[in-house]
Amino acid sequence: MDLPPHEIDRLIARATDELRQKDRAFRVEGPAARGNVLEAFRAVSTRSMWIELGERGAKNPILAAAQAHVAALTITRVTWAERVRLAEAWHAPTIEIEGPAPERVSPRVTLARLLDETVPARRHVLADALARGAGDLSDAALVHEERRAEAFRRLGIEDVDALEIPVKPAASLARIAERLLDVTAELMPKRAPRWDDALAVMLARDAGEGWPARLSPRWFQELFGKTGLFDGLSIPPFTLPRLLGASSFVRALARFGEAFAEADVPRAAPFVLARPLFDLRRARRAALFGALPADPTFGVRSLGLGRSRARAQAQDVARALLLSLRLDAARVLLRGTVTLPHRARRERFEELTDRALGASIPGGLAFVFPAFDPQDPTRLAGALLALSDRRALLERFDEDWFQNPRAALALREEHAVLPREPTSPEAAIEAGLGELSRLLAELFR
Repeated sequence: MDLPPHEIDRLIARATDELRQKDRAFRVEGPAARGNVLEAFRAVSTRSMWIELGERGAKNPILAAAQAHVAALTITRVTWAERVRLAEAWHAPTIEIEGPAPERVSPRVTLARLLDETVPARRHVLADALARGAGDLSDAALVHEERRAEAFRRLGIEDVDALEIPVKPAASLARIAERLLDVTAELMPKRAPRWDDALAVMLARDAGEGWPARLSPRWFQELFGKTGLFDGLSIPPFTLPRLLGASSFVRALARFGEAFAEADVPRAAPFVLARPLFDLRRARRAALFGALPADPTFGVRSLGLGRSRARAQAQDVARALLLSLRLDAARVLLRGTVTLPHRARRERFEELTDRALGASIPGGLAFVFPAFDPQDPTRLAGALLALSDRRALLERFDEDWFQNPRAALALREEHAVLPREPTSPEAAIEAGLGELSRLLAELFR
């Protein structure tokens, strides 16, 4: 086909945007329109283009960076039917909820109610109903993962980790995930009786002081606008989470960090160079800003709390974030289990979720909750790298770096330079794990 590099870059950018919009619609509305949006972008979603870029990429950095995007788009295009089936299963009314007024609802509605529920007994009913009735959803998720694995083989990619794990060597991230579970075990909250109890801890509902009554874009302007952090930037709109506890503000800040990283790239840079497929910078900024509620100084300076209350609330949020990080580590360690026999896959899932949360998630929810995502390794690596980023900002700009215009300028200047390599060395991830141990020791001493 021999398209020029700028045209390949433009098509990849358009295809990626269309795919994101479709994924958002899948999550909210279900697959009302089944049409495969990538059929309009076959020029950048075929095996022949992937091979062509492998041959031409040695002489052109844009084409070299484009190859990973083409691989991912190709895999998504050929597994579209399985994506549709999975989205349908999330929205199908297959969960029977017992009670005075029995009802039948979708897994998505059941999970949302489970997260909303503050009464443990009623939460247990919802959790049991989800585990009991998620068979069709679990089957759809498993088929999707099996089909992806087959598609990678047909594309000629035997080592999927080399593509999807932005760490060198890729195998080192699993070792780091194992160490993370080991070194943070003693700081775990007390063992939860059930997996949905651990999930409730992750919401940090008790850390409820100082937050705005509602989430809106204005809150981020109030927090960071005076620093010049996004002067001249057009931050893309992002979905704000429902208010369930302090974790909702964690997620909101993380989404702001992602949007900030996406907006603050050199304007003339090609899409594939500015936005790597597995974007560590985006993940780092999400984790950096998302962790602010676990910082007592943020509680004092931005939420108006007294020092003792700010510290106690930061500890609650830190416990929730630690559980979330441990679950991210489990996700990384569960990669590849799709190839295991059914019983072994369930046992491995229950073993690792028990280790991560202190209570095992039923094996029938494997590939359902937590749902697996190719971005899982990037999220874990980004979170650990962000801990080192935070330490550097503290040392340069003091404990209130998030209110310091010079810190904002430093972040903006860092973004002005495209990464030479979209991966991180193992040593940098290891350093983040060391910083995690140091931070937790300081917070809980």
